[in-house]
Amino acid sequence: MRRRTDTPGGMRALMLAGLVVVGCAHTRVVPPPTSGWRELRSRHFQLRTDLPESSARATLEKLESVRWWLQSAWATGGDSPGTTRAIVLASPPELRTFTDIVGLATTTREGPLLVTTGYEGVMGDRSPALPVLAHEVGHELIRRRMPGAPRWYQEGLAGYLERVQALDERTIRFAYVQLATSPHGGTYFGTLEDDLPMLSLDATTGRHWETATDAQVGALYSWGRAWVAVLRAEEPARMRALDAALASGTSWQRAWTELRGQLDVEYLQEKLWRYLHAGGWPREVHQITPLDPAAIEPSSERELRSWEVHLTFADLWAMAARTKGRSSLAKNVRTELEAAAKEAPDEVVPQVRLASLERNPATRRARAQELVARFPQSREALVFRAAVLRDEGGPPEERRAAALAAIQAAPDNVDALTAHALEELRAGKPQSALVTISHAVALEPWNSSVFVVRALVLGAIGRCEEAAVEAQRAIDVLPDDPVYGDLRALIDERDRITKACIPSPPP
Repeated sequence: MRRRTDTPGGMRALMLAGLVVVGCAHTRVVPPPTSGWRELRSRHFQLRTDLPESSARATLEKLESVRWWLQSAWATGGDSPGTTRAIVLASPPELRTFTDIVGLATTTREGPLLVTTGYEGVMGDRSPALPVLAHEVGHELIRRRMPGAPRWYQEGLAGYLERVQALDERTIRFAYVQLATSPHGGTYFGTLEDDLPMLSLDATTGRHWETATDAQVGALYSWGRAWVAVLRAEEPARMRALDAALASGTSWQRAWTELRGQLDVEYLQEKLWRYLHAGGWPREVHQITPLDPAAIEPSSERELRSWEVHLTFADLWAMAARTKGRSSLAKNVRTELEAAAKEAPDEVVPQVRLASLERNPATRRARAQELVARFPQSREALVFRAAVLRDEGGPPEERRAAALAAIQAAPDNVDALTAHALEELRAGKPQSALVTISHAVALEPWNSSVFVVRALVLGAIGRCEEAAVEAQRAIDVLPDDPVYGDLRALIDERDRITKACIPSPPP
């Protein structure tokens, strides 16, 4: 989720003294250096940063710690699987080379990506502010623990979780913080109604973000945060039941419909009004087990090579180009990838990523075949070829052979799995295809492609209601400010799948 310090989205931005000071010099831009970068890995994070070594280690410790604390917010407990990539610039002026957003959690072909910046802190620690990390890590956990959760709930819960505080090594606390937008820009601690008309619970849950204006999305996120706080305060047992239902595989739509039918919405509306105007929001206190010290120690640490720094810059430019009104920055992605390919001609990753930028289908297919011929044992090249043929067609035998080679080389890669699932479906084996694509969904519950394919498979076997749910999930998991063409294509595909599906007869 993006976090701004202006515009309607500012109501979810941080109110930290350090960030306010930084914001006063918002026009200063300092391109990050191409040297001095390092990569640190831990159980759940791959961190690339140009922060000093001690601050880089402090950042990794914060990431693992806050992830551990946040998981206590779910009644189902346990440690979520998966790894998140994080890029942390050394200072806000460096981050402004790419974006004015101070913290962002998005998804890429390589998986979840968290981008933020360090600050001049006390005692020499320049690691990022904890609320920024908590908000963005919260989004990653929500994607995994609450599959299918709509935008209002995702943003509402992430905003609620960002104020986590460790009282001691066994106790953490969550608290809701009211933010409103100042007429002079920025944010202040105030009442939402000072800035936005109140959204009822049903208006909040019923708003479709993909067709809403920026102002409407800002209101949706802000009131989503307030409603999440009210629901957690006033309906803890039912919210725990929601956690358990989603963890068991129940769809969000079914779980929420059941929960909504049990709520006294008029009472909750009154409680929201009282909390907003009288204060006294309840605070959640949770007992946790101390974090294993080994979890916060880097499992590996190394200096990045120059070509890897160019790949990192390519990720940052791609993130920047996806924000509204900045699509022209996409040219910088190619520039960085070309620099990486020139410096490391025998590395396959820059070549694959360059080939993925090609828009002409024939050129993409040719480049995919060239890469497999050049790097015949490379899982990246084999998976890329399968994904290209999956999306753009080709002779059936060629498609099937490419899908099989990809899944043999990378059995847990979702591009390989989706390509293989489609070939199973085309071969008249929909149940086998459903098993394959369900594995892909479990691996990457943030990936639009897996839900499109799962919707196609479910539609083919007549499970129309589920197919419609999965098609909508493909839209809901898109990062903020998605490319309009991508969003429009997914909306059209959702509508096509829904209309074309013929329900299977009852047994």
